Amino acid sequence: ITSPGYPYSAETPCDFVLQAETGKKVQLEIVLLEANSCCDTLTVYEGSTADGSLLATLTGEIHKNSTLRTSNSNVMTVRWQPKGGVNVKGVAV
Repeated sequence: ITSPGYPYSAETPCDFVLQAETGKKVQLEIVLLEANSCCDTLTVYEGSTADGSLLATLTGEIHKNSTLRTSNSNVMTVRWQPKGGVNVKGVAV
């Protein structure tokens, strides 16, 4: 999955809900994150809404694969929240 407009524009916010079979866990591999450290964030939650347990809040640049996984749930919510998204690509997972 990629943020809307990737890799040319990173200004549109979005949420993705990833769900595995019951009894399974969800694993997310971040291939690339390019965000303005001041104001753009990728937030990952365990559960079906942003009210779930926070797994990570990421910003800046990640150009190597980074993996996050749920520990108790078969659902993960991924939230891209740019506050401008200027001169960055966004996120690819």
